[in-house]
Amino acid sequence: MPTAMSPKNSAWNWILIGVVLIGGLIYLAISRRDAVAAMPQPSGGVGNAILEAGNVIGRTAPNWTLTDVNGHPVSLAQFAGRPVVMDFWATWCGPCQVELPWWKQLQAQYRAQGLQIIGVSEDNSLADVKSYLLKHPLNYEIVWDNQQLEHTYGIPYGLPTTLFINRQGKITERVMGLEGKPELDRAIRAIL
Repeated sequence: MPTAMSPKNSAWNWILIGVVLIGGLIYLAISRRDAVAAMPQPSGGVGNAILEAGNVIGRTAPNWTLTDVNGHPVSLAQFAGRPVVMDFWATWCGPCQVELPWWKQLQAQYRAQGLQIIGVSEDNSLADVKSYLLKHPLNYEIVWDNQQLEHTYGIPYGLPTTLFINRQGKITERVMGLEGKPELDRAIRAIL
């Protein structure tokens, strides 16, 4: 005749399940990091895309021209000689919503030192971006990608994806996924 499980055994089962789940998540995170690090170096052509390449540190960020939310052209070249943060994001991206206020604070904090943050929207519609910005205004440049950067920058593996570009136009760091504000601040100070 089966007996009821004691509360002590039940607690141990939940602890064991929790340990297994945490271990699985850690394994997935390490596997993704190792897979990205093991990507081959680009040799030209489509595999040369910045967001899809292996190590991009030290590469020159390719120029682009996109439109801002008011339909005006904006190019990376117009910020030559300035430290630039390119943040690929979308209005529907939960982790992006966490970072946006940080970017706003960091832009205000480092504007006098020449910092230019550029939010590259990966939304399907410019109307979605405009609507979002009416409710949540930002103090830095927002451009709409509309899949125009696929050949030079590629498609982000996930959002947010961020590139830090120094005054010489070289990429100093690429962050894929949500990073803490202190880490973003450190990466900005490195390009100032």
